[in-house]
Amino acid sequence: MEKVLSITARLEDKRRKQQVEAYRDKFEAVQRVLQCSACPFKCTMCGRHIKGAESSSPPSTASIESNLCEGCRSEFEAFQKISKEGPSGPDIFWHNDEWIELWTSWLDYQRSISKFRNSFDFKQLTD
Repeated sequence: MEKVLSITARLEDKRRKQQVEAYRDKFEAVQRVLQCSACPFKCTMCGRHIKGAESSSPPSTASIESNLCEGCRSEFEAFQKISKEGPSGPDIFWHNDEWIELWTSWLDYQRSISKFRNSFDFKQLTD
């Protein structure tokens, strides 16, 4: 009985390949989003072109692949400080509740992209 091959695994592989072919346009769109979101030549927040020396990944988001330009990095650091300590010092008028929601949503988006990129199904799809 050890020499009998499981046909279910082969059928599942065949079904996945047929789905990839049927939805190639959709797959390519998702693939572009994931590739562009990890581009080392642009800021992941604003999309501005950045030089290698200018880009950095925020220390507290090591699990998230992100390159931020100098301006966005500064704003992100301000967001982190306000999130941990609350508002302090001279208030910058745009650091309001909506600004906090913007950065919170951006972090959630980055985590979701990373989670999807590392998912079993996506890895299987790209292999």
